[in-house]
This record gives sequence, structure tokens and C-alpha cells, in this order.
Amino acid sequence: MTNRITDELLANGKSATVEFKASVISMAEIGMVVCAFLNTKGGVLILGVDGEGVPDHGLAPDFAKNVDEYLRKTISPAILFDVTYDEVAEGSVVCVGVPAGPDRPYVFEDKVYIRHGEQTLAATPDGLRSLVNETNREVLRWERRPSMQFDAEQIDQRLVDETVRRSQQRRGYEYPASGDLLSKLERLSLIRSGQFTNAADVLFGQKVSQHHPQTRLRAVNYETDKSDTFIDEQLYEGPAFSILDDAMAFLKRNIAIASEFSGDKLARDTKSKYPFEALREGLVNAFVHRDYAAFSGGISVSIYPSRVEIWNSGTLPKGIAPRDLVLPSHASILVNPDISHVFYLHELMERVGRGTYKIARQCGEFGMRLPEWKAIHAGVRLTLFAPVSGRIQEDLNERQKQLLAALAPGKEIRVNEYLEQFGDGITDRQARRDIGQLELYGLLHRIGSGSKTTYVRTENQP
Repeated sequence: MTNRITDELLANGKSATVEFKASVISMAEIGMVVCAFLNTKGGVLILGVDGEGVPDHGLAPDFAKNVDEYLRKTISPAILFDVTYDEVAEGSVVCVGVPAGPDRPYVFEDKVYIRHGEQTLAATPDGLRSLVNETNREVLRWERRPSMQFDAEQIDQRLVDETVRRSQQRRGYEYPASGDLLSKLERLSLIRSGQFTNAADVLFGQKVSQHHPQTRLRAVNYETDKSDTFIDEQLYEGPAFSILDDAMAFLKRNIAIASEFSGDKLARDTKSKYPFEALREGLVNAFVHRDYAAFSGGISVSIYPSRVEIWNSGTLPKGIAPRDLVLPSHASILVNPDISHVFYLHELMERVGRGTYKIARQCGEFGMRLPEWKAIHAGVRLTLFAPVSGRIQEDLNERQKQLLAALAPGKEIRVNEYLEQFGDGITDRQARRDIGQLELYGLLHRIGSGSKTTYVRTENQP
């Protein structure tokens, strides 16, 4: 099965946060680019393609494992990134997803690298001082501070064992030979200077809400869109993984399942009103990106007849606008990297920096409007809108409507042709955003990779 997100990255071309490299490349070149992404805004390195993003068919699946092992040995300090072997329309590639590192400067083979536009450069002495000063100015992150009331007796051993099992079997993560509980938590960066961190308490503490009441999650199913009358209300507490499971159970219990007859079938097809994968992804984002230091904060889930809202305390990372979150590539900044890392090892995060795009794509496949992220009440609110016939039209601009009116089903168009016929002075980036949104809604279907990409009009109507 082709990876459509990677295909779209190839179609959009290189940028400050997307780099292409051919199969014939040294491991050292890969290390330099990854190091530069870590020290700048993060990004995605796609290996096995030419300069136009077309696969060169030179990589085997085991190359991804070799890259992963090499990077983990040669880049310090340790950081979460993902390396995958992806099938795309024109072949196969290896993708390295890299966040902006919170513990800069990151070093590769005793050197520091940065991104300057689309270039990877060795940091100058002034640039290196800037990175060091920037890190020194930052206050110790809440997740790394000692959790003074937390001790080993409060650890949920079952959750730790499950995380270790998953990370060993599916992620190839290694632990000390001793295998005792403390050595495992140290390996997960949840013990520092001999003390359990707040992150350890959040992830595995059985009494975490007693120490940190802001870790609770409130879930409410409202009777109408505007009233405060509710059908169901719950307050969940405990380790983050347990709360996540409880919140998903609440959503599944309270979200309507539609049934309809399809064609000549005698049996009904059932379908949820919302894509549960997108809801889970939205919840995971809330857990890993929220501001845990906000003692009056937390996470809330609100179900209304016309929408679902997931709110978490905190702000969007600097330099990221809400509209950027529906794009396949945007700056990736981990707010709580230690917590994020354990979520990744527990198989609750698949790709660095692609979760919001995944939510948008799933909403489009359900015939829903694009999700909305908005800064509100000292936090960030994600809204998923219930499918309503004709509502997608409200999200489309005049350029997109003109394209749909002019392009018959089965006919195709390229981005440069869209610019010429409907662009009216917009940039190439905006044209790709327009086309990408139409693809998310299933109104266009992408064929090919890189510079060969074309978009075919489907039978679907907005």
C-alpha cells in the first residue's frame, strides 16, 4: 500500500524542512542533514529519490534499519526520530522524520550542523554560541523536574512491562542487561540524578492525580450545541495511557453509529459519525503537546451534536500557524520530548510531525470539513465537524470551485496548469495547498510521484 503522505511530500518538492537524497549517498551525509534538522525546525529527509522527488529504485527495505541504527549511535544527545521504508506511487523510499530538538546543540561526529534555507551547513562559531545561549536561557522543562512525592511503589509495573515489550518487539529498542525496573526507567530518561521525573509520574504513576491534579481529563457529551445540559459526564485520572483508553471508550460510547443499506445488500453497513483514528490521534497530540506546568490546565473532550472538541492547555509552538497543521510538512517541535518518546515506543505515535495531517486526511475521507485548531482559553482546541451534506463547499475558495466546475471526472491537471488557469497571481505554495485540500476531500486523486505528479478529478461532489 502506498504511503500517501510521503507521496504528497514528494509532489510538493524540497524546502527548508524537506530534503531529497539519492540512493547513492554516504551515511555521513544522512547524519549531517538529520543533525541540521534537529538544530533548526525539524523536517523530513527522503532517501532514494532524484532532485525532483522521483524514486531511483536503489534502496532495499533493510536500509531503513541500517540508517536508524547508525543515527542513534552517531548523534547526541539522544532524541526521538523515526526511520521508515515507504511504498510510494513510483517505487520505494526511506523516510527519516526529525523534530526540532529541545536540547540543542545536537552533534554529529563532533560537529554541529544547521539548515539555512534548503542547505545543510556546518554551524559557524557565532551560530554555535547562539544555539548554546538559546538552550541555556530555557527553564528546565516541567517533565524533567523531580516528582518529589513519587516513589517506586506507586509505579504501574504492568504499564512499564507493556511499554518495554512493545518497544523491543516493534521498535528494536534496547535496555540494559540487568532488566530491573529502575534501569528500564533510566533508559527511558525518566530518572535523572537518581530521582523520578514528572514525566515518569505522568506515564506510569498510579497516584499521579494526587500529585498533579492537572493531569485529569474531563469528558462531556452535551445534549445540544449551545446548552449546558449533558447526557454523560466523566472525570478520568491515572497514568496517561489509562486515561487515553478511558477517553476513547467514552467517545465510542457516546458517538452515534450510522447504519444504511448499500446497493443490493440485505445487511446494513455501519459507520461511525467520526473517524476514531482521527479522534485518537487528536487525543495523543493533546497528551504529548499540552502544558503540564499549567496547574489550572488539563485536557477536556466535549461532544456536541454537530462537532467534537478536544482542548488541552498550552499554545501552538512558535512559528506554527493553525493553517499549517493540515499540511503534510510543517515545522515539528516536541513540547514534551520525553513523554512523546515513550508514547512513540508504546506505539501510540507513528510519525514525527505528521499526526495533524493524518487527522485532516481522515476527516476528508469521511466527507467532513477540515478540522480546525484554534488558540482559546490558554490552550489549543481541536474541532472535528460532523459530516453535513454541502458543508465542504464552505471550505473551498473561488479558485478551487472554478477548477471543479471546469474539470470533468477522469480528467487530470498538474500544479503548474492549475497556477496558469486558476492561480490569479498566487504562489506555487498556495497552489499546492489548494490542490492538497481538494485531494483531502477526495475530489482529486493523485497519480505519480515528484515532478511526474498529476491529479485526476474523481466522481465525488463537495
